[in-house]
Amino acid sequence: MRFIALTVLVLVLGLAGCASPPRSYSFQNSRTYDKSYDEVWESLIGFFASRNIQIKNIAKDSGVVYAETAQFNETMADCGDPGLFQVLSKRVNFNVFVTRSGATPKVTVNATYQETRKFDRNVVTVGCNSKGTLERIILAEVGR
Repeated sequence: MRFIALTVLVLVLGLAGCASPPRSYSFQNSRTYDKSYDEVWESLIGFFASRNIQIKNIAKDSGVVYAETAQFNETMADCGDPGLFQVLSKRVNFNVFVTRSGATPKVTVNATYQETRKFDRNVVTVGCNSKGTLERIILAEVGR
């Protein structure tokens, strides 16, 4: 019985070794705008509404929007190669902050990506690295 358990453990660790880590990407996640705070805020809320992105929490006075968890694809984040693991889901949580930095508001987008994988009965969640796609889309939309 011990031999079987040890064999399974070695096999699982060996298969996990087939996976590769995600690459790192460099991108801008914040930008200032030559608009009023209210104009920037309205553009940001318009972005969420036009794409039917559910807002979890919103506070205009503190300039924060927390989005509901959403799915993503490979154009948005790099999770590395799952090896022999089966990908079950890809989820992103993100928030956007609008700060009054002097005369021009500044928007910062923070996103956390995770991929859930399964091999046999083992389920693991791995962190993924953003490619900056979501950040660029939001910052460009606010700038329109």
